[in-house]
Amino acid sequence: MAESAKPNRDNLKILTLTPESNDALGKSLEHLEWLSDELTVLAVAFGERPTEERQELYCRSLADLPREQLQVAFRRARCELKWFPKIAELRELAGALPVTNDGRPGPEEAWARMPKGEHMEDDSVVWCEEEQAAYNACRSLLLDGDLIGARMAFKERYERELAQARAQRKAARWTVSAGYDMSHRLTALAAAVQEKRITLESAAEFVPSDRRADFAQMLPPAQAQGLLTGRVEKLPDLPGLAGVLARMRMEGTLPEELKADPPRRTPVDRSAEEARQLREKVNAQIEFVKRSRNGHGRKSK
Repeated sequence: MAESAKPNRDNLKILTLTPESNDALGKSLEHLEWLSDELTVLAVAFGERPTEERQELYCRSLADLPREQLQVAFRRARCELKWFPKIAELRELAGALPVTNDGRPGPEEAWARMPKGEHMEDDSVVWCEEEQAAYNACRSLLLDGDLIGARMAFKERYERELAQARAQRKAARWTVSAGYDMSHRLTALAAAVQEKRITLESAAEFVPSDRRADFAQMLPPAQAQGLLTGRVEKLPDLPGLAGVLARMRMEGTLPEELKADPPRRTPVDRSAEEARQLREKVNAQIEFVKRSRNGHGRKSK
């Protein structure tokens, strides 16, 4: 790349966001100058001579990435590509493409899930923060009966929120908006539980006791049993074989030969001496915990 194609310091100022201090400005300019130098080296490697406008466009589009990621991208581009890379290719090589499989619905699917119509207060929805923000932006239009305008406002706001969340690799956070129609609420909650957007414990908080039997019929057998018996549990997250067996037991798929628990000794099986030793051991552990909490159980250095 010709030296004339390299942006000067005045041009680089245009590429930065308004800094809060001179120090921040200096760091931004330093990063952009380094980025411009690296792009120059990359262009030489591919025999390219981009224009000054193209160089500035690359700098502007890559400036948000840290130097470490960009170094990886430039090295991989030189070693893996046959042609000078597009901006999207460099971001991909840097591992900076936005996540799209984070569980958040696309704009059309999200709009289809939103409460609408005259009785929208009756509908329930389990939505992510981005959907909620977009719905709040179009709710007044829905109340006025402007469905077309509401859809446009919702999609515009949701796409913006979605792009920002995915660019920041922000995990989806789901909440429940419970409507007055109980049948619709149970359906929405059951779907959200099975899609793993919320836990069964969270869903159960929105189900009245007299409707738990109806809600249980919408769930897998293992979860339904826990709901009806009051033993609502999350699937345990244990490593290795222990985790596999625990999940199979919760889901009701554990083979019969593995269901038998080892025999446990009851207090009746213990002798008087064993009971005394057990009490002493428990009391000693309790005292140790008390001393530790008070800071007296630690040895002085």
